[in-house]
Amino acid sequence: MLEPLRDVLAWAAVFNHALAVEEIHRYIAEKASTDAVERALQDASFAVCTNERWHLETAAYDPSHAEAQRKHAAAHLREVGPVLAQLAASPTVEAMAITGSVAAGVNDEDGDVDLLIIARPGHVWRVRALAIYLQHNVPGGHRICPNMVIDRENMGLRPSVYAARELAMMRPLEGHDVLASLVESNAWFREHQPNAVMRSGFELPAPSGGMPWWWTVMRAPLTGRWAERWEAGRRIRELQSNSTSEETTYARDRCMGHENAHRSRIEREMGRILREGIA
Repeated sequence: MLEPLRDVLAWAAVFNHALAVEEIHRYIAEKASTDAVERALQDASFAVCTNERWHLETAAYDPSHAEAQRKHAAAHLREVGPVLAQLAASPTVEAMAITGSVAAGVNDEDGDVDLLIIARPGHVWRVRALAIYLQHNVPGGHRICPNMVIDRENMGLRPSVYAARELAMMRPLEGHDVLASLVESNAWFREHQPNAVMRSGFELPAPSGGMPWWWTVMRAPLTGRWAERWEAGRRIRELQSNSTSEETTYARDRCMGHENAHRSRIEREMGRILREGIA
């Protein structure tokens, strides 16, 4: 279990983060009990416990900075709650979850709130347009980052340890059963996260308002189908022409705008941390 433990702690170290035993148990790529994970941590020469959170001995961990990050995450979640509720109120949004750092319970002061949205079939680009509108026109909306919108009829994801941990980390907002189907649709997930179970969700407040006037047109049977084709066509062309990352996917049934090559950067930094810890 030592190498999987080291891997999880290196992943946390990328974010200057430390993990509780329960979190390590969730993310470790080896089937084990929580007690077994805790015993292995206590025996591992590379692991240190500070304020009941574990981190690599070679990685800096500042508890006061971590506490500030937890406060930022909580504040940002309160700030965007009404906007998320407004987005979730549309029946075209079949499921929605918070991912990324806020799902992990930490965030930088100027950080975003990353979203995974599962749209009704044939509504991916309309739903994304609504999310972008709310992002730019509703108080608190500037923090939401709808960087992953996929069609409910095609929920297969590219296998990776990074993607598996993102799924294990997500916090449901809407459509718990659809999110469970998302995990089941990606059988490779269990290879990387054998101990993970769906986390509890966040309770949304009252919505920040109603839908924009054009949303009725976008939802209508005939004009809506035309609007989806038009929005998909122009946005896919625009995003593909400006994309510089191999981690993005812009297609009719999904928009995955990982333009900052987040997975690759994390993997490179993890490799550096692991090499330095062994040297």
